[in-house]
Amino acid sequence: MNTFSKNRQRIFTEKESAPVKPSRKFLSLPIISLQEGHQIGYVKSLILNARTKSLAAIVVDPKGFFKDQRIIPYSRVVSVGDDAITIDKESHVEKPSNLPELLELVKEKLTIIGTKLVTETGKTLGNADEYYIDPKTGKITQIEISGGKLEGFLSGKAWIAAEYITTIGHDVIVTQKESEKALIVSDKGLNDTLKNLVHSTSHLASETTHTISKYFKKDRSKTTAHLAPEKALVQVDEIETTPPESKTSSEIPITKDPLG
Repeated sequence: MNTFSKNRQRIFTEKESAPVKPSRKFLSLPIISLQEGHQIGYVKSLILNARTKSLAAIVVDPKGFFKDQRIIPYSRVVSVGDDAITIDKESHVEKPSNLPELLELVKEKLTIIGTKLVTETGKTLGNADEYYIDPKTGKITQIEISGGKLEGFLSGKAWIAAEYITTIGHDVIVTQKESEKALIVSDKGLNDTLKNLVHSTSHLASETTHTISKYFKKDRSKTTAHLAPEKALVQVDEIETTPPESKTSSEIPITKDPLG
């Protein structure tokens, strides 16, 4: 097994077991200070450090708590849960101008989602749909990719580990030479299985419709066979209401109205 294959297996195992969190799961989480017991706002956006490939800070949506923009250095985050992010105290929420090491990153506004991934040899892997973060360290662990020439489950999803990423730029994310071999592609077998399932379901539906149709045809035949035979129509001669031609009008009795 070559190095790429070993790394793919290791990364796949880590992806399933490690408590990584997609970046979108951070957004809109409430931020709570443990010492004061206050909810100081929500996560508005994430500040990334391209050099360290990690989450540098969290931008706070104050919801009236602060009047100007505030950020929390990720090193100040105590925990990232499913329902909230906790910090030790409110004083860890600071103005970007007070943190010159983070101010430039705030101005840079680096994003990953929507950025094209290209190898050092010029092979396009696709576009970044999502990236995953280790909540404990803030490190980016992998990027989810779609599009390109990938073949996967329905929409063609794949993942690449952060260790194969050499540069995160505004326009392009550059990955190592031959890093396409390290992609974790969605199981193509699932795609084939789904196709077979759809085919089997359609075939079963067709057979069921044919059986029901055949049953009703057979049932109609039995019903027709048990019906009583139609009786022959009986012709009834018309009753003659006009006088025979042999009689004259004088022979026909005429009823007279009584006088008076």
